[in-house]
Amino acid sequence: MRTILKITLIFIGEIFVQNAFSQISATNSEWMQYLEELADNEEINEEYLENLFDELSHIVENQYNLQKVSKEELEKLPFLTDLQIENLLYYIYKYGPLTDIYELKNVEDLDSQTITYLLPFVYVGEIENQEKAIPTGKFLQYGKQELMLRSNFTLQEKAGYTNDSYLGDPYYLSFRYGFNYKDQIQWGISGEKDPGEPILKGYNKGFDYYAFNLTFRKLGFLEELQFGNYRLSFGQGLVMNTNFSMGKTSDVVNINQRNTGIQRHVSTNESQYFNGVAGLLKWGNTRLSLFYSNRDWDATADHATIRTFKTDGYHRTYNDLLKKQTANTETVGGNIQWKKENLSLGLTATYYSFGGKKLNPDLKPYNLFYLRGKDGFNTGLNYGYQQKNWNFQGETAMDKSGKIASINNLFLKPVSFMNWAFSFRYYDKAYNAFYGKSFSESTTVQNETGLYTGMKIQLLRRWELSAYWDYFVFPWLKYGIDTPSSGNDALVQLKYNHNSKLQMNLRYKFKEKSKNVSIEDKKITSVLPYEQYRWQYQLNYALNKILSFKTQADYNVYKSDWKEQPAWSITQSASYAPDKSKFQLDGALAYFHTGDWDTRINIYEKNILYAFSFPTYYGEGLRYYVVAKWKIAKPLTLYLKCASTHYLDREIISSGLEEIQGKEKTDIYFLIKYNF
Repeated sequence: MRTILKITLIFIGEIFVQNAFSQISATNSEWMQYLEELADNEEINEEYLENLFDELSHIVENQYNLQKVSKEELEKLPFLTDLQIENLLYYIYKYGPLTDIYELKNVEDLDSQTITYLLPFVYVGEIENQEKAIPTGKFLQYGKQELMLRSNFTLQEKAGYTNDSYLGDPYYLSFRYGFNYKDQIQWGISGEKDPGEPILKGYNKGFDYYAFNLTFRKLGFLEELQFGNYRLSFGQGLVMNTNFSMGKTSDVVNINQRNTGIQRHVSTNESQYFNGVAGLLKWGNTRLSLFYSNRDWDATADHATIRTFKTDGYHRTYNDLLKKQTANTETVGGNIQWKKENLSLGLTATYYSFGGKKLNPDLKPYNLFYLRGKDGFNTGLNYGYQQKNWNFQGETAMDKSGKIASINNLFLKPVSFMNWAFSFRYYDKAYNAFYGKSFSESTTVQNETGLYTGMKIQLLRRWELSAYWDYFVFPWLKYGIDTPSSGNDALVQLKYNHNSKLQMNLRYKFKEKSKNVSIEDKKITSVLPYEQYRWQYQLNYALNKILSFKTQADYNVYKSDWKEQPAWSITQSASYAPDKSKFQLDGALAYFHTGDWDTRINIYEKNILYAFSFPTYYGEGLRYYVVAKWKIAKPLTLYLKCASTHYLDREIISSGLEEIQGKEKTDIYFLIKYNF
């Protein structure tokens, strides 16, 4: 009976292939467009987005086998909701083993757009019922290895090199080596030097930054053991989250923070990681994660006090060197998670100290309640309950001083074509969590109360309408806002997906907020409201399987009592891929016309592997680039990019040590990858 039912479902799926899968294209560019939508949120930290891009790029290169994919692995894909993950795993359990990738269409709640995002990350492979033992003395022979070398540089000379303020050459250099044996044993090492940092001279006897990780998995009840650099995320992130956090994006109902636990860190991000040992124990319905870390930080500090942490990772000038590794953090903690049927509960606790120094930022009115002292402690209870058409997720946390932070999310599916999300957050103005990061308007889990609702509706077969509204209050002052304030943030998006060759997207975004404004004639600073209106239209169309195009138009308006300023840009992209596995050529040409930083426009553009690119346009000019991927041989792939911005309204680009004399700024990127 089970076999007959499965054959019937596959047959039904094949009937809908022309109508549904004709709208699905298994190209890497689709999930990159999803990241573009995430990056459109100006509150999202670019470093965290780069981490996410790095991680997703790695998964694309090392796809998950749907026959044995785990819940934890699927949770690393941010476009999948909790309900979609549960439905996918249930389908595999009930009707598996899968015989064809097209069976994804039969999974309840997996729409064609989500499947399009998913395809580059998964494949239908063989089932390995029993792992083979590692042959003695032939360990490396059975593992997969990867080596990457990358460089990029700016053709024009910057002021920092002209006046010798930068201690090194203008080249970015990095390497990454990784080994993987069936995900049971992994190790990796990477090294990086930024432009302007010296290499093999002065204080550096090699690369400026190194990352290392060694991971063991499936060691009996010890599910995972990691040494070296790693990242952590538990609950909703109120206590611990150094991974990417979903914010307010066009994926309006996917706001839940994923409990991804312990993750490897071998990327070139120099701030958002731990250094030490972490492990995961699993028995029955219970998972216990424990971690210890001791690492140095860049900071403005002396022998007794830390004023501020420096997180950009640059060590190009003598002033940068004075701040290099002048602070230390020691962190210990754990998370216990229990789940049975529809109910899940978890408890996270962490203690951290600052190497005997006192964290004491220079006192300002807005930072009166910032974290201060020689140490800190946080604990949080996360909870969840899930039914077929609704689920509830949340976390409530407390810091060392007893201050509270809490976020609670409710997700509904009242009818088959509608998803609805509600979220309420309360972060006390004096709550402090050094490693906390969760859903919010600002970048910290502090001094904010907010109410959010988002809805996604499938209109007929090809149309999708999404919208959200968020009301937020800052009970105390914030940096750049010298009074308590409030605001509104809203988005409406309409998508049309005709087939795999034609899609359109229209998005409108509105924000009302306040900020400090200097009134020159009165020589005073006032807190005044402002509004931002953003329109974006995208048209994706393909002539055939080889040649495709994307046209994008952006129009922004910044409006306040003292000015009203519009901005616009238009971008034409093209992709030529006669054989995607061996050769692909992408390029774009854009014209932009903006007033100042308030009306800036951010546009995602393709880049070489593991490199995230999201340039900011302001002023007037042209932006153009071309990216080439060439698989020279089966184990050897070459990536090359040339990108340039030509300004029409200035003779000098940027300022300070980054100043360039002239109208043109051109960057060259190069990466070579060798698998063996």
